[in-house]
Amino acid sequence: MKLQDTHVELGVWMPSYMSRDYVDAKQATLWLGIRLPTLYAYVSRGLIRSVSIAGQRQRLYLREDLERLRTKAQAHAGHSAIAASALNLGQPIIPTQITEITSEGPSYRGKLAIDLVKHDASFEQVTELLWTGMWHAQPFCWEAYPESSTMQRLLDRVPERAIQHQMVEIFASVVMHLALGRGAIEKRLVSGSLLHSAREILLALAGCMGLLGPKKRYVQARGGIAFAEVVLQALGAPPSPENIRTMNAILVLMADHELSPGTLSARVAASSGASVHSCVAAAMSVSSGTEVALIYNSIGQFVKSATSVSALLGKTQELVESGQRVPGFDHPLYPNGDPRARCLLDLIKTRGRLTGRASKLVALADFMAQRYALHPRHECALLALCDSMAIHESAASALFALGRVAGWVAHVQEQRLSTTLIRPRAKFTTTGTAGMIEP
Repeated sequence: MKLQDTHVELGVWMPSYMSRDYVDAKQATLWLGIRLPTLYAYVSRGLIRSVSIAGQRQRLYLREDLERLRTKAQAHAGHSAIAASALNLGQPIIPTQITEITSEGPSYRGKLAIDLVKHDASFEQVTELLWTGMWHAQPFCWEAYPESSTMQRLLDRVPERAIQHQMVEIFASVVMHLALGRGAIEKRLVSGSLLHSAREILLALAGCMGLLGPKKRYVQARGGIAFAEVVLQALGAPPSPENIRTMNAILVLMADHELSPGTLSARVAASSGASVHSCVAAAMSVSSGTEVALIYNSIGQFVKSATSVSALLGKTQELVESGQRVPGFDHPLYPNGDPRARCLLDLIKTRGRLTGRASKLVALADFMAQRYALHPRHECALLALCDSMAIHESAASALFALGRVAGWVAHVQEQRLSTTLIRPRAKFTTTGTAGMIEP
C-alpha cells in the first residue's frame, strides 16, 4: 500500500472536518492523496469503513480509518513512524499465545469465545484456560476467601455518584486495598501466589457488584457456588439457570481481547516488575476512561435522550447523515460486525419480550445494520442484555472490567516470562505545538 503525500492542509479545504466523524469521497481522496478507484478498493478490503446515505448515491468515509491509513503510509519514512503506526491498530507489536482476534471474534488458546458460550462454558473454566492453558472438562467452583473486615469500611467512603458512574475506578482502589494487606512487593513476586491472588481479586470485585444491588453494600462471596452466581447474588438478580447461563456468557466474552489499552497497560506494568495487584489496578485505571468503560455511559445517555423508539431512530438518522458517529457501533477490528455483540443479542432474543432501554437498543441495532450496514459493538449489546436481566444500568461497564481481569492476569503471566522492559521511544516534534501551554 502506497499513498501519495498531500500538502493540502485539512483546515483549509474542509473547515468543518474536525467536527465530523465521516467525510465524503472528495475529501477522503484529498486527505490520502489517492484516486477514487483506490478509495473504493480500500473500502472493499475493509481498510476504510463507510456508510450509505438513504436517497443519495454518495457514501461517507470514516475519518478515523483515513487517519490510520495516512499514518501507515508515512511509516515508510523510518522506524519511528512505523512504531507510531503500530500503536494505532497497526501491525502486531507483542507476540502472544493467549488470544487471537479472528473474523469470528476472540479465540482463547485455540477456542473461539462464541463457541465456549454456545457450549455453556463457565467463567471459571475459561479463566483457568487463559491462565494455565488447561481445559477443565467439568464445571467447578473456586474456594471462597476469608471476609475482609476493612472492605466495607473502604466502600462506605465511596460517594453515591461514583457508584453510578465510576465503578471501574472503584475496582482499581479495591484491588490496591487488597495489595496493601499482602506484604512487600518483592515477597509477593517470588511467592508463586499469582493465581491465588488473582482468584481473590475476582471474588472481591464480584462482591463489589453489591454496590449496584438492592442492598448497596459489599456482598461477601460464599464457598461452593459458581462465580456467575456470586455476581448475580451481589446484583440482587435471581440465580436462575437462564441468568447463570447469561452471566457466564457475558464474562466469557469479555475475558480477553488481545492488546486493548488496559491489557497493554497490564503488560507494561508487569514488565516493570509490578505485582499482579498493581498490574490489574493499572489496567482498571486505563479502562475507566471515556474511550473504554465510559462508552457504556455514552450509549446509555444517547438512548435516554429519545422518548421512544421512533424518536431514537430519527435522531440516529440525523446524526449519521450529518457525518457523525453513533456511540456503540462499528468496531474497527470487525468490519462485518462484532461477533460478541451478535452472540449477546442472540441471548437477548431468547429471554422473551423486551421493554424500556433494551427494546430501544435492539431496535437501534437492527436499524443501523439494515440502513447503514453499521453493526453494534459488544457495549451496545451488553447494555441491552443487562436491561433484559433487570440489573443496574451501571452494571454493564463493571461486568466488562470484571470479566477482563481474567485476560489481564494471563497477559501479566506471559509478560513475566520475558526479560524485556516495555519502553517505546518518543519522536520529539514541534509540529502543531506552537502556542500550547500547560493549563
